[in-house]
Amino acid sequence: MLKTFQQQLYKDIPLTRDMSMKIVDFNNDQLIVQAPLTPNINDKGSVFGGSSSALMIISAWSLIKLTCNRNAIEADIVIHKNETHWNKAMHQDLTIVAVFNEVYDFSYIKEKINKGKHHRIGCEIKLVNAENVVFSTMKAKYVIIPQKKV
Repeated sequence: MLKTFQQQLYKDIPLTRDMSMKIVDFNNDQLIVQAPLTPNINDKGSVFGGSSSALMIISAWSLIKLTCNRNAIEADIVIHKNETHWNKAMHQDLTIVAVFNEVYDFSYIKEKINKGKHHRIGCEIKLVNAENVVFSTMKAKYVIIPQKKV
């Protein structure tokens, strides 16, 4: 499932391939992504803020999308807003950990989507190194919306 989702990400969001984003783990409430420093580096030899922001946003989006898929929810997910804090420069490969900011009832969310309504959902995302030192944090809100019938 993750390999297929990863390939779809590379196709639908080519930036994920360019940043060498790799989903390494997914469970009911957490997604872990890794990416090497080299394609995400800035002129100072540290992680480029734009790359880390994009990876964090896409990681949480992927957590929500995979959870919707697992619950047979046919919906689109869009970012609504986010707030990022960078604690210090990172000069290593990236690991991103995305979690839900609370426990969500996806059967309730499915009912809402099936009735043509949307649902807001929040995530907390961390950028860490291999030793789990936190370099950046993000709080983000997304909206799950019914897919438009064509």
